Amino acid sequence: MPVESARRAKQPVSRLGAEELTEDGRDIFRTLTEHFSALAPLSVAERELLRELSAASRYHPPSRDLHGVGPPPPVTRLIVSGWACRYRRLPGGRRQIVSFMLPGNFVGPVLRPRFLSPCAVAAITEVETVDATRLVEAAHAVDPAHPGLALAVRLMAHWEDWLLCDQIVRLGRQTASGRFAHLMLELSGRLGRLGLATDDTFAMPLTQEVLADALGLSVVHVNRTVQLLRREGLLDVRGGTVSLLQPQRLRALASWAPLPQPTAR
Repeated sequence: MPVESARRAKQPVSRLGAEELTEDGRDIFRTLTEHFSALAPLSVAERELLRELSAASRYHPPSRDLHGVGPPPPVTRLIVSGWACRYRRLPGGRRQIVSFMLPGNFVGPVLRPRFLSPCAVAAITEVETVDATRLVEAAHAVDPAHPGLALAVRLMAHWEDWLLCDQIVRLGRQTASGRFAHLMLELSGRLGRLGLATDDTFAMPLTQEVLADALGLSVVHVNRTVQLLRREGLLDVRGGTVSLLQPQRLRALASWAPLPQPTAR
């Protein structure tokens, strides 16, 4: 199964739709503004807050933990480019990936208290983040001057709970083919909202091993599942790119229910 390796995954690093970062952070500002304004109307003050966040970012190399199990990171950060995952390491070195994290996801607590973290977060590709402290304050109404951002952050937290429920159902009740189809539909939808999927096609910098850790399957089983779905003409995974060839059939196979769209304005 020709899935792009994590070591080669720097090439498809995503920036919420932007390709390059300028020194003054203008691209981060533009893409953050597009992301949050799609969720809630933003005032001039809220756009200025995003401009301030964009002025300084931090890079995290592939295959490194952004934080581990236990104490939460001292600062909650927002991913603006790259892929990461939340995971739990089991005895003997086995790993269960709980969720994939894309641009727009938070690393660290937002609405919940700062209790011990049950999962670690690791970069899959090179990841770029910004300090999200001001967004957390807005979400908690510590900073009541930014209601649009507060609403957007709450919607994002709701989506995170929805995706966690999806992962539980995937692992607990679906066949291998259903699991794989469901995950591909999830990624296609999430990347599509970021402008990173076109015509049911998207870049996926995940190895077979990473997919196996996310789907609760062996690497061999992942390979066989992909080959089966390919023979049936449902999807293709080639050169780090996924193409959903028959999305309707994949939705039926996966009992797919998409993320709810924002309606509260």
